[in-house]
Amino acid sequence: MVRIRSASDQDVEKDSSTMTKREPEREPQPVFLDFEASSLASASYPIEVAWSLPDGTIESHLISPASIERWTDWSAQAERLHGISRAQLLAEGKSPAWICRRLNEQLADQIVYTDAPDYDGAWLNELFSACWGGAPHFTLASADDLLLGNLASACPDRADARRTLAAIKTDARQRLLPRHQARLDVEYLQHLLLATLQYSE
Repeated sequence: MVRIRSASDQDVEKDSSTMTKREPEREPQPVFLDFEASSLASASYPIEVAWSLPDGTIESHLISPASIERWTDWSAQAERLHGISRAQLLAEGKSPAWICRRLNEQLADQIVYTDAPDYDGAWLNELFSACWGGAPHFTLASADDLLLGNLASACPDRADARRTLAAIKTDARQRLLPRHQARLDVEYLQHLLLATLQYSE
């Protein structure tokens, strides 16, 4: 089963690094993950995944449904948002088993942050359970808990911190490309990380 850590489990880690990539003198960044899926229905499955590494680089892959018989769900409305066709998945996607191995190789023993832990946790669980007997070797946690922790010194009141984070998210959405691609969603979370750290300086 997918492990999802909540803020109540332990104090949220803070990271004082900036978004500068591949600078070994910098502290490692928190790691983020995002899925795109066939739909939001109960029968949905992951079609694209992206994650960042502690140096800030991002890896992303399409996921082929070819080897999983139950992966037949498809939403035309969702396709209009993410722009990925089922034919493209079949032609260009990696096998789910390969994706599972790669995720565990890259993210083993790390806390991995997502802005939708319920959805992403369900799709991660579906990915591993559909094709592989193992389980993720990492733990999902809420990106909002991390970001609110970054704002704690500047906004000791939790409600004020939530309002500040909402404003930072609104500004980020206006500055960045439209989302609904896994890589872009991870870049968005990296942007929020930097913005919350800068706000508290």
